[in-house]
Amino acid sequence: MAQQSERGCLPCSNCFVTVPQDKTYAVEKFGRYSHMLQPGLAFVGADCCGCCVTFRSITSRVEQNTVMVQTKTKDNVFVTAKVAVQQSVIATKTVDAIYELASVHSQIDSYVSDVVRSSLPHMTLDEAFEKKDDISNNVQEKLVAEMATYGFQIHKALVTDLVPNAEVVQSMNEINK
Repeated sequence: MAQQSERGCLPCSNCFVTVPQDKTYAVEKFGRYSHMLQPGLAFVGADCCGCCVTFRSITSRVEQNTVMVQTKTKDNVFVTAKVAVQQSVIATKTVDAIYELASVHSQIDSYVSDVVRSSLPHMTLDEAFEKKDDISNNVQEKLVAEMATYGFQIHKALVTDLVPNAEVVQSMNEINK
């Protein structure tokens, strides 16, 4: 979801630009937002040496952000939770998605960490494995509510893995022999 600076399709000029199918461009004239460009070829106005008109782009594809969160359970076991979040830009809020947040991935990481660290310490290790879906639902509810204001739609948030620390895994393997 990182926004990128883009260039026009003619050397030393940004008069014409070709917007790829999976992106949307924001046009800036002298550093100020002007309008959005949809995929295809577009003429954006006169530009002298590529310094008057600039572009920022953002992808319309669904992207996945993987967050690793380490926390302690109720029975004092350190666990690393791996959470996968799939997000995309809301088509009608593309301007917000480009200009509101500097780092979408960092913001999502913060929200996921907050929810996981407030949920797992109230569960034992066994309960954490049993309630992975509940944790996923809590993360998704939080992200849907918070990220919509920044122009992002959350498709799914999944706890894909819970890994206890190595000593606990080794102890459990010894018990099961």
